[in-house]
Amino acid sequence: MKEKLKTKLRRNMRIRTLSLLTVMSAVSLSAIAAAPTVSTEAKKAADMINADAPMQKMLAELTSPQGQKWRFNTQMEIVRIASPSRSEMRRQQELMRRFTEEWGFSPAQVMTRIDGIIKGAGLQKVDGLPVYNACVRIPGTYSQQKDAQSYKGQFPKVLLEGHIDTVNPAELPPASAPFVPVKLQKASDALVKTKAELAALPDELHFDKDGKIIEDANYKKAYQRYNDYEDALGRGALRIYVPGYNDAMINTAAVMQAAYMLNKYKIKPVYDIWICGTTGEEGKGNLCGMKQLYGYNQDTGKGNNALNFVANFGADSTSPGSGTVNYLGSYRFEIKYSEPAGVKVGANQPSALMAMNRAIEMISNLKTPYDLDKKAERTTYTVGVGSCTPAPEGERSKECTLLVDMRSPTPGPLKDIRSKIEPAFAKALQQENAKYGLKDGDAKAVKMELVWFGDRPAHKRKNYDDPAMQAFWQSARTAGIDIREKLNERAASLNDNVPAAVGVPTVNFNVGTNAGGGGGHAWYEWGIPGNGQDEGKRVYRMILMGLMAAGYHTSDGKVVPPLVSPKGNRTTEELYK
Repeated sequence: MKEKLKTKLRRNMRIRTLSLLTVMSAVSLSAIAAAPTVSTEAKKAADMINADAPMQKMLAELTSPQGQKWRFNTQMEIVRIASPSRSEMRRQQELMRRFTEEWGFSPAQVMTRIDGIIKGAGLQKVDGLPVYNACVRIPGTYSQQKDAQSYKGQFPKVLLEGHIDTVNPAELPPASAPFVPVKLQKASDALVKTKAELAALPDELHFDKDGKIIEDANYKKAYQRYNDYEDALGRGALRIYVPGYNDAMINTAAVMQAAYMLNKYKIKPVYDIWICGTTGEEGKGNLCGMKQLYGYNQDTGKGNNALNFVANFGADSTSPGSGTVNYLGSYRFEIKYSEPAGVKVGANQPSALMAMNRAIEMISNLKTPYDLDKKAERTTYTVGVGSCTPAPEGERSKECTLLVDMRSPTPGPLKDIRSKIEPAFAKALQQENAKYGLKDGDAKAVKMELVWFGDRPAHKRKNYDDPAMQAFWQSARTAGIDIREKLNERAASLNDNVPAAVGVPTVNFNVGTNAGGGGGHAWYEWGIPGNGQDEGKRVYRMILMGLMAAGYHTSDGKVVPPLVSPKGNRTTEELYK
């Protein structure tokens, strides 16, 4: 009987189960289409900011060998600190230490605390847990204007961000072993196949007692920059293995360099600029870092933007030059069915396994609008994992857990399929208990618990000419990097889902530059340093975008006005605890 149930479970789980790759590719039928119209004001802003002497000095340093090494060393020193989603406190603390002790920020410029509190934020905890963002502020001058506008005392801010959490390791290791080794292997060798094989690699990068990278023989072999993978193979490159190398510490180290440069060169924006290492982008992180910053409540699907952000620029692991301007939404449920402990195999009472199996069968028979009309928007859902706790000899599993993920590029279809799937969880429970003449809550009945709910709000851009888009488009031409003729409109699921859904103009794009890489989200994630000058130009481009949105004071006393109005968008006025 037990084997038949397992067979049925496996069969039903295959129904409608789609891989992430399939989902991501299915949601956009026209990947490249529109191009923004850039105003005369935006072009003038880019030209004036770019021409200013401090900016050109900054660009020279960003593209210099020293600037390139700064990014690589910072990336390696930070990425080795294990930082699972919702347990990013060690990486957060190291960044916050560097802000004041190494990168020249005053304590007053550090906007986050190690307990996760951000003064003035419209939401302090997500899923009942602290949020370990690491943010600093480049102060603007706007608040000193006589006619300055604010939102409940919060003056406008532009956000530059990259996330600091990593998929692997999944659990926070003990304080006695907080670091992940950074292993090295010839790029021409076959990828490692097991964790044991990875651990057995003899070469790795070394770090001193203060966590600083040691520039020894291994370092000199590993830190070489290459134009592309063919160049890397031809010149004997080393593959650098460490979880989070690409997603997203290569980008986040670049964001941290942007903060360092803005502060070092005493850049004076009009609006404040915040630069953040954000948390919870991966796995069950539930975009907690951005939800705190934007006061987004997943129970209502609305954000108060209490800190008054007016534009958002994120750096993530998209391919160079592409950018993400539309955001794939998802709802995720983890449902646990449980029965009393010690139930024997063959017992005549409800089963957690069968309750879960009933839910899978119900879900597999649901139809989306796309199932009925292929011209409708593509909405997908998947029963990702069904698992049960190990059963003692002669007994049944006490608990079985079901993970369900539903995705759509716009909120309407997403809410529609959720309204059909969510009731199926409880209906399956009721049917399994009713089969044995029991009601929910009876002593022998199966019980159901919502273990976790994830919400990544969907957003499809209606206006490709908003100020963030103009800054994104023009900055490429001004910086001379990643110039494209058309936008990539394909939706992706990123940190920026939150600000976009709240109505804040936002763009996400790649900054870190690899010559090769792979193993994303896996224990064998790896990369090879890419063209350092191009990478430096991408960091400069991100800075330029932020300053175009925030406004800029030139070194000779001119003012470049902000492209964005001083009142940020929001979808609710309600503040959350």
